[in-house]
Amino acid sequence: MQAETFDVPFISLVIPTRNRPDLVEYCLACIARQTFTRFEVILSDNGTNKLCDEQFQPYRTDPRFRYVRPETPFNMCRHWQFAVSFARGDYITVLSEKFMLRPDALLILFNLTQRKPADLYSWQFERYEVSDNDLLNGHYHPLMKPVAVSEYSTRGELQRRLDFATPTFYRPLRHKTSYGKLYSGCVKRIVLEQAMQHFGNIFQPYSPDYTSMVALLNESETAVDVGQSLMLVVFASGISTGEATKVSLNVTKNYCLEYADDIPDFTQRTLFPGAWVGHNSFIAYDYYVMQQKARYGPIRDLTINRANLLSWLITDLAEVTDWAEYDEQGFKVAISRYLAQYSAQQQTEILQRADALSQVAPCLREIYHSGLVKLDTMPWPMPAKLLAQTHWQHGKAPARKNVLAKDGGILAAVDYCYHYNQLSCKLLGITPQSDTND
Repeated sequence: MQAETFDVPFISLVIPTRNRPDLVEYCLACIARQTFTRFEVILSDNGTNKLCDEQFQPYRTDPRFRYVRPETPFNMCRHWQFAVSFARGDYITVLSEKFMLRPDALLILFNLTQRKPADLYSWQFERYEVSDNDLLNGHYHPLMKPVAVSEYSTRGELQRRLDFATPTFYRPLRHKTSYGKLYSGCVKRIVLEQAMQHFGNIFQPYSPDYTSMVALLNESETAVDVGQSLMLVVFASGISTGEATKVSLNVTKNYCLEYADDIPDFTQRTLFPGAWVGHNSFIAYDYYVMQQKARYGPIRDLTINRANLLSWLITDLAEVTDWAEYDEQGFKVAISRYLAQYSAQQQTEILQRADALSQVAPCLREIYHSGLVKLDTMPWPMPAKLLAQTHWQHGKAPARKNVLAKDGGILAAVDYCYHYNQLSCKLLGITPQSDTND
C-alpha cells in the first residue's frame, strides 16, 4: 500500500551515506516499519564504489522516500550540507546508515513535540556490536535506563562543551553525548536555517556533528532530552571514520587531504600547534572556528579552557597505535613545551586530570550501574518482558550477555530494544509518549 502524502512532513530523516549499502538496507527497513507515517527520507548516496540504489529500489514508489546523488563525490561536510538542503520537514535529523530507529521512535518524537514544544530534541542510543563483520552475528543487551523527559540548558551545554572540564567522550556523562546534536537528535527546520544564515555551512571539518551542535545550541532557546533510547547504533571494526582517526595518524592525514589540507598546515592552526593528536584537539579547533564566525549568541561570551584541553591531549596521545611517518616523540615534546607554560600548581592539576581518566566511573543511567543488584549469570532465553521485570520489579541486573538468539541480527535487536523500553517505561511509571498514533 502506498503511504499517505503530506504537504509538509513532520520530520525529515536525512541519511548521508558512502559505500555502506548493506547498512543502508537495514536503516531504511527500520524507517519503513515506523508506526508514525508523517516523515520524509532523503537518502543521499555519496558512494564511490558501492552505491545503494539497489537497496533503495523497494521504496521508489513511496513518495516519502527520495534518493539523491551529488554530481561528483563530496567530502563529508559538503555532502551533509548537500543532503540537508533537500529537507522540507518541520524538524530535521541526520541519520548515519549505522542508526537503526525502533518502530515507535518517530511517534514518540511527534507526541513529545505536541506536549513539550522545544527547538531541540535529543535521545539516547543502544549498541549493537557486530562479531566477525557479520551483521547477522551481533551482541545486544539493553544499556540505558529509560527516564522521564527533561529539559536541559542550551547555554549550559554549550559552556560545558567549551570548558573541557571533561573530555569530549566521557562515560559518566554518556547520557549527554547527544545533547544538541543532529546525530541522535533533531531540530526545528527554522532554527537550522537560522543557524546556516548565521554561520554559513554549519557542517565544518573536522567534526561536522560537533560544529553543527555548536551552531544549533547557540541558536536554540529550548532543548529536551527524550530520556529513552530511540535507536540502535551498529558498531563494527573499521566502520567509524572518527574512531579510526583517533588511533591512526595515517587515516587522519587522508581525512585532512579530503579538505585540501596537509598535516603541516593543519598542525599550525590547532589550539596547540604541533600537538594535534586526537578527537579533542580536532573538536576544540572546530569550536574555535565557530566562535570566530559567530556574530551573536552565548558562544561569543564563552571561552575554550585550554588547560583542561591539554589534559585530554595527553590522554589522546596514549591512544594512538599507528603513527605512520610521524614522530611520536615530537608530539610528546610539543605537549611538554605547552605544559611548561603553566604554573607548577596548574601543571599538577592538568596531569592529575589526565590520570583520573583511567579511573572513570560508569554513567548512573547505565542499567547495570543504576543501583540494581548485579548478578553473575543471565538466564536463557531472556525475552524483553522478563528482562524488564527482572530490572524494575525485582531490582536485579543479570550479567550483560547477549539477549539475541543465534543469527538474530539487527532487526531482532531493534525489536528487543522497542519492547524492552516500552515495558520498562510502564514499570517505572514513565509516560511512554507512544500511546497514540497519527
